[in-house]
Order: sequence, then structure tokens, then C-alpha cells
Amino acid sequence: MRLDTNSKESLALLPWLLPFSLVLPYAAVASNFRGLLWVWEIGYSPFWILLCLLLLLSAAASVFLWKLQDIGITLFRVGVVLAALQTTYLAMSERRHALLLLVFALFAIGVFLGEKMKKVLTLPYYDSKRRWWESYPKGIPGLSVELSSENGDTAIVRLSNFGLAGCFVFSEDEEISFVPRFVRVFSSEQATLLEAEVEPVLRTSDRFGWGLRFSRSAADGDWSKDLQDYLGFLRRSGYEVA
Repeated sequence: MRLDTNSKESLALLPWLLPFSLVLPYAAVASNFRGLLWVWEIGYSPFWILLCLLLLLSAAASVFLWKLQDIGITLFRVGVVLAALQTTYLAMSERRHALLLLVFALFAIGVFLGEKMKKVLTLPYYDSKRRWWESYPKGIPGLSVELSSENGDTAIVRLSNFGLAGCFVFSEDEEISFVPRFVRVFSSEQATLLEAEVEPVLRTSDRFGWGLRFSRSAADGDWSKDLQDYLGFLRRSGYEVA
């Protein structure tokens, strides 16, 4: 079974690495985990308060990544900075300058993971471009999509986000009652612009929208190059695409 590191389930696990960015330096500050034994025996409050805070930030960030992505990413970054500040103070106060290498490495990993979250959550099949006050997102003018299922069900919907990795589609009138497996993008003149197999990734809670990733088989060969050329054409024509 292949692990999809770009799935929301995988991203929601990343904030739970925050407590380790605090615990590991304390475990490494002295041999035989004496640093952790020390904070346990004397009840070192800065460590325990920050550990509880990082656990709360991990839980909050993990939850917010599903809906309010910007808040989730911000909470994760706050946790990364707090852990780095506390462990830097530990290394300097104990004059364990070599420990700063571990602190820097953990901080760099945290920054990298924060950027990965931001990059993944802006992929077209996760980002509907719907603002919180809108009933549904704005469609790309002049473009519509015909969705098809494996058993022949079809629906004509709007296209709100479109990019090399996939697209986000939505209906303004009724629920999309089936799981899309094929899309056909066409213009207002009914000219077919693009056809592709898709993998459903995200369904909105009201069942009016789908985030669709272009299938890996479709991305092979000349199809990907043709899609890049087409997206470039849309950008030059004034369309807002990913």
C-alpha cells in the first residue's frame, strides 16, 4: 500500500511532531536521558508548560488543517518557534553548544514541513478558492466541466480551480450525487478543450463540490505536456488558473 504524503490525512499527522522538537533536545543534553529525568524529578515547569502548550497546538493545528488551513499552518509555525526558543535556551544555559546543531536541525525540519503544508493545501484539488462569506466559489469564466462516473452518470458543473495536478469543480444547483471518474472541460461554445481521467480526493460537506486529481496514468506521456501548454494558454487569455 502506497503512502500518499499529499493527502490531508498525512498532513494532519505532521503537527504531532511538535512535542518531539522539545523532548529530543532534553533527551540529548546529557547521557542516559538524564535531562528528561531531571525535568521529571524536579518538575521543571517551563518544560512541562511548553510541552502541554505544544500538545494543544498540535491538536488545534491538526484539526484546523481540514478546514481553516491558514490558521492550522500558523499554529504549527508558532509551535516550531516556541520549541526552538526553549531548546536554544537549554543549550546555551548548559553550555552544550553542540546541542545547537540538533536544535537547528529540528527547527529547519519544522520550517520545511510548514512550507510543505502550505504548498500541498494550495493544490487545485484542495483549494476551491471559495471565500468564507460565499455560498459557493466563483467559477472560471467561459469554462464548464462535464463529469462522468463509471456507471454512466453525468453532470454539468462549474470549474473554480484548475492546474497541472487537478481541478476543483462545483455545482450551483444540486448535489453531485455520484463519484466522478472522468472530466471533460469545454468552452461556452461547447468546444472540448480537455478530457482526462480523475481520482476523487475531496468532497465538500454539502456534497456540491469535488476536488479531483488527474490520475497518475493520465499524467504520463504527452498528456502532461499538452496540459501545461493549455494552462499557459489560459493564463495568457486572462484566466486565473493554478
